[in-house]
This record gives sequence, C-alpha cells and structure tokens, in this order.
Amino acid sequence: MSDNPSPFTTRTALVLTGIGGLLLLALLVMAGFGQEIEARVTRTPGVASKGATGFQALHDLLAGLPGTTVTLARDNDALAADHLVIATPDAQTKGADLTELVRLRDARPLLIILPKWQTERDGLSSTRERRIPDAMNLAPVGAMLRGLTQAAISRAGQGARRPVAPGWPLAPIEAPQTLAIGGVEPWITVRGEGAILSKLPDQNVWILADPDLANNYGLRDPRNARAIVAAIKAMNDDQLDAVTFDLTLHYRAGERNLVKLMLTPPFVAVTIALLAAALLAGLASAARFGPPRREARAIPFGKAALIETIAALTRRAGRAAAGGPRFAA
Repeated sequence: MSDNPSPFTTRTALVLTGIGGLLLLALLVMAGFGQEIEARVTRTPGVASKGATGFQALHDLLAGLPGTTVTLARDNDALAADHLVIATPDAQTKGADLTELVRLRDARPLLIILPKWQTERDGLSSTRERRIPDAMNLAPVGAMLRGLTQAAISRAGQGARRPVAPGWPLAPIEAPQTLAIGGVEPWITVRGEGAILSKLPDQNVWILADPDLANNYGLRDPRNARAIVAAIKAMNDDQLDAVTFDLTLHYRAGERNLVKLMLTPPFVAVTIALLAAALLAGLASAARFGPPRREARAIPFGKAALIETIAALTRRAGRAAAGGPRFAA
C-alpha cells in the first residue's frame, strides 16, 4: 500500500458519501415520479385557477348558493357520487383519460368543459395562470372527444357572437368554439355555427365547448352566471344540493415503472430493509478497517536487522554448518 495517508478525513468522506446518496435518491425519485412532479409544478387545476381562464368563480358561485355543497374529487372513489361532476380538462389531457372518466361516472351526470386557450402557470403561484395570446389548436381538443362523440369541433373567426338559449339571455362570446349540431342535442347554440352547450345522445354527459361561458372571465357578466347556474341545475335533476369538481384529470398518476414500484406500498418495506442493511454494512466496514496501515520494509534498518538478514541468507545458502569452527575458535 502507499506510504501517503488518505487525502480525505473521516468527516469529509462521510459528507461526500451522504451528498452522493441524496443525489442518487433524488435521481430515483425524479425517474419514478417525474410525471406527477411535473403536473404539480406546471399545471394549475381549472377549479383552483384565479386567472381569466380558470373556474374559481364558478366554484365560489355554486358554493355560495343556499343548500349547495361543493366538493373536489381528488381520486376515483370520489367520482362515484350520484350528483353532477364538472370536469375541466386542459391542453395536456389525453382522450383516453377523458373516456375513462366517462366510464367511471357510469351514466351519472357529468359536465365536461373543453379548453379553448393556451395557458401557463403565472410564476410560482399554484392558483394563477396566464393566457398565451393565441387560442389552442383544435386538433388536441378534437382528439379528446374522439372516444365520446363524432361531432366535429370548430371555432368561429374573429368577432363576438351572442349565444342563443331558450329563456337564458347571454353575453356575446369572442370567436365562439362549438360542436356540430348533427351529433349532439344542443342546449345553447350560436346561429350558423353550432352548439356551445350540448348533451350526448343517450348519455348523461354534457359538453360545454366554449369555456368563456363559465370561466372567471365569462362569469363577470351576470347573464352568464344566471344561465350557467340554471343549466347545472337542469343537469342535476333540477336540484343544486351538491356538485363535485374533478381534479383527477389534472393530477393523474403517471406511467408505472420499477422505481415507482420500489418506493410505493407494499414493496417500499423491502426497499427500506435493503437500505438499512446497506447502511449497517457500511458502518461495520468503517469500524473494522479504520485508517490505512503502512507497508513494512523488505529489509529493515539497524545492525541487528543486518545480522539477521546475513544469517537468513547463510541458512538459505546451506552454509550455516561451515561457520561452526570459526565461532568455536
């Protein structure tokens, strides 16, 4: 071994080992839960958003009605409620997730408010988002509906148009987004364009194609607020005792992988046991070996060592007996 002592003290070695372990753990967590972390950091659920394109005003409007209870569905079990569930998919929502949501509702009332605008989180705020100037491309919106209806979605050109609904006066909407009337049962329409609010045939599923009727920007007009409350009441069997906003589309679990399997029950117990065993083995190794030892010289210094070396060489050469008479003399 080398004559030089270790370049690191025990404390330095422990600190470097600890930092390396933490970085490895962070890498594993990001590899296994990256999709969930990205959703939490970059996406703002519509019901929690206070920006113009969010639905915080709709939540507060319904919660402020006498006798109405508003809840948030954070998991699939909460979607089994018999009352109306309102889903607010965004640009990142997949069509398969929306179809699965309809399946989970199992003929119970569901209102889907489609996205129209591209948004991004406003700084580090978890409740604010800002709208990107251009409207969202229609292709992803149509892909969301592919498993639900064949009705084509379209968007009118520049300019405001006033929606038409029986008994519900409404404010004009800029470039309204509509579904083709041929494949749905229209509730609110735009003349010459299509249906803004419609019901899927033979299903308790309603689609609000243009969110500007119910988002924070749209509800600034009392006419829209009265109309959307009346429509929700009609969807909910003419009752407004309870309404649930869905959050599962925004905080959906990511893809399964080995790291996630290791760090979630029941296999997380095995992972903890293995880490504990590795830690104990490391502590035992550190206590056993200690500081490095110097390697002994092949030929030591000193007269005694020199005499012992000569005697050893004499014995190895087989000449030890020849020296007897000299010592005797």
